[in-house]
Amino acid sequence: MLPVLETERLLLKPRTATDLDFIAALNADPQVMRHIAAIGDPAMGREGVAARSFLHIERGLGYWTVFARTDESGPLGYVGLIPDGDDPEQAQVSYRFATRHWGQGFAREAVSRLLRHAFETLELPETLVVTHPQNVASLQLAARLGFEADKTRDAPSIGDPAVSAACFRQDRAAWRKAAQATIGLNAR
Repeated sequence: MLPVLETERLLLKPRTATDLDFIAALNADPQVMRHIAAIGDPAMGREGVAARSFLHIERGLGYWTVFARTDESGPLGYVGLIPDGDDPEQAQVSYRFATRHWGQGFAREAVSRLLRHAFETLELPETLVVTHPQNVASLQLAARLGFEADKTRDAPSIGDPAVSAACFRQDRAAWRKAAQATIGLNAR
């Protein structure tokens, strides 16, 4: 079972079957999916999401639905730690938020807490971000969190039309340095 993760403003709760409709709706929003996949892609629908949501929980990897601590209006988005291929020492960080919650620092706060879990609890040696090269917000988030460009890996295709993804890597030492430099993200 994945733990509930908390920050000053957010609760990151392990994804449940009741979250799948929200995730499918998020994946049907053209703005949200602009740099990710085509609207209507079966992998992004409810069944596709359900098929992969709970596969790696025994390894401590999976998805967390993000909620505001003081607001009962429903989920804001999600974050995830998902396997990167067959290497048990690597996990990709995934995140997606409803457009009405963009620009409020929720992604940074939630991903920061997720990275703490990845490096302190799971003791992963590194994490990865794979994003569309034109997704400015995602590129900025990766930089703010201390990720560095990874030129060593073959970039997978992303988006519709497909382009080579921008890949970033962060090891535990770089995370500690970035976490110490970050002010105001008092993770609990």
